[in-house]
Amino acid sequence: MVARSEHTTRTDPRDGRPFAAWRDQARAFAERYARELFRNKAVLFWSLAFPVGFYLLTITVFYKGADIPADVWPAVKAGTAVTYGMFGAVIASLNSFGQQLAMDLEADRYLQYRALPLSPSADLAGRMVAGLALSVVALLAVVGVAMGTGASFTLAEPVSVPVVLLAMTAFAVFWMVVAVLVATVVRDPRYASIITVSVAIGSYFMTGFNGGDPSMFNGPAWLLNWLPNSLPTRLVADHLVASPAGSAGATADGLAIPGTVFGLSVMAVYAAVALAVGLAVTRRVVYKRGVLP
Repeated sequence: MVARSEHTTRTDPRDGRPFAAWRDQARAFAERYARELFRNKAVLFWSLAFPVGFYLLTITVFYKGADIPADVWPAVKAGTAVTYGMFGAVIASLNSFGQQLAMDLEADRYLQYRALPLSPSADLAGRMVAGLALSVVALLAVVGVAMGTGASFTLAEPVSVPVVLLAMTAFAVFWMVVAVLVATVVRDPRYASIITVSVAIGSYFMTGFNGGDPSMFNGPAWLLNWLPNSLPTRLVADHLVASPAGSAGATADGLAIPGTVFGLSVMAVYAAVALAVGLAVTRRVVYKRGVLP
């Protein structure tokens, strides 16, 4: 009996708790990637300063002389801020996330990681948590500046906060997986940065400012309620901007705002498919481990 007891106490303390080990790895990766993202001046410029500057330029130059009633201005500024905030979130999820991964690949950091008992899914989860944090900060940065310029934000429903967070999470997961694909194919941080910034800017303007102005979209207007950048932007605007005039310009252009359940369901499908692809690429391409966890 004594021998059995001694044998039991000498077992690996991690045995029987694989989730705890995975969680610890994911937390460590999240902390490491967050430090790198939030300490990188170029990342902060493109993700935070760039969209904030675009917002200020729009309301002071592009809207100058526009025939907008004074009582509508706060909602117009708020709706504009949401579109630019989501634009910053795309850059954070796509460019900053992808460039960091490309730098790790170029530095052959994964040669060391492959030799360690690390979980590729924990790596991806930690990296995504850091990327999501930066994406949320990007949105909040523009919203905060917009409030200082007189923009008016109002929660449409008691569940608006969790709805916005869920939409942001699904939105960020989709774009971060796109970044994984770009980084693993290109591998050079400079070219990866050029491609991802181009995709972020192109998607913004080609979809009528992320669905903020459907009249600027050359395709069928209803498609804006399905695209992975315009759908969440319109959904977030609907829950943060009280006036329809500021809700991504939907009512003025005759395009109905997507319903909350519909919008979250579509984004959940996008995120689930993207996450499956991201896990497969991380395991088989980045870690070269086939189907291991």
